[in-house]
Amino acid sequence: MAMVRKHLLSVAISLCLAIGLKCSAQVVDGPQGPVEFVGLKQWKASELFEAIQEQEPGRPFHACAAVLKSNLEFPDAAAFIYMDSQPDGTWDFYTVVVGVEDGSGVRYRTPGNESLSLPEAWLNLQNIAEEDFNTLGATVHTRYSFSDSNAAKELATEMGADVEKFDEVWKLVDGKFEEKDHQLAIEVLERDTSWSARVVATIILGHFPENAATWHSLVSARIDPDIRVSDFAGKVLNGFMGSEKTIPIDWSKSREALLALFGGTNPFAFNDTLELLVATDVATDFAQDLSREAPQLLLAYAGAEHGDFRKAAHSFLKAISAEDFGTDVESWEAWLKRQDSDS
Repeated sequence: MAMVRKHLLSVAISLCLAIGLKCSAQVVDGPQGPVEFVGLKQWKASELFEAIQEQEPGRPFHACAAVLKSNLEFPDAAAFIYMDSQPDGTWDFYTVVVGVEDGSGVRYRTPGNESLSLPEAWLNLQNIAEEDFNTLGATVHTRYSFSDSNAAKELATEMGADVEKFDEVWKLVDGKFEEKDHQLAIEVLERDTSWSARVVATIILGHFPENAATWHSLVSARIDPDIRVSDFAGKVLNGFMGSEKTIPIDWSKSREALLALFGGTNPFAFNDTLELLVATDVATDFAQDLSREAPQLLLAYAGAEHGDFRKAAHSFLKAISAEDFGTDVESWEAWLKRQDSDS
């Protein structure tokens, strides 16, 4: 299948940030195209650009978040690459780098320290996760896009799945699970020490989109300290939205996890989270409260220059305010302060 995609390919290498209100997006010319730095407060984009190149000159900028964290002492970072095909067959690249200069808003949850007993079907999936993580990820991704496994196989293979293993993995992922599995999945995500068991739990929850507890548990998993668990939780939540399985959700039970995401934990998940809240009819008062308590990341994303990157933040702010200040961060900040004084 020819898959020409003009939408973004997002790559997050490392996670989390918290940024100040008075920050702004800054764009510099990179080796593959523009590099936009979002949320910088102390650093200047040009200085940070040079520092990254000095540390690892051969590393692509869409993978630079690891350098920010490990070499430049940022609390954490995320990077995204946007690729657009041109009529002549070439590609344009645009990279957005989000950097953490103040980690006070970062609150990953603490994983459990137990090893829960898992059913055989779970153990089979767990073995796949540990032996062929790429094939499992591609299979879960395509499960929500295709009802026909043959069409799913073609796309999954393009994504790096082992074609010889796909049918087996598809059958395991698409298995039949009962309510007891749903409850066990929630417990595993909260209590189990094994990353692969927690990954399997997110897959199981994907079979129960009609249950609000599923959504709460998956959002909490987006601040799991293991990127593999967070990634799979995101795949399932995005799958729900892509397959139109969203339902209205009372998000008050997920306030702690959502506040962590708004506060800078796992910035790669932030745009997805904003889209999720809008799609599930988040209560306006609740959303405004989150935004007032932790506005920095939201405002920084809304003020980004790249349209696709800022779209989710802009749409979220419009949805909860019935206003439209575009990329005018100061006006959005003033609006949030007015809501704070009125509350």
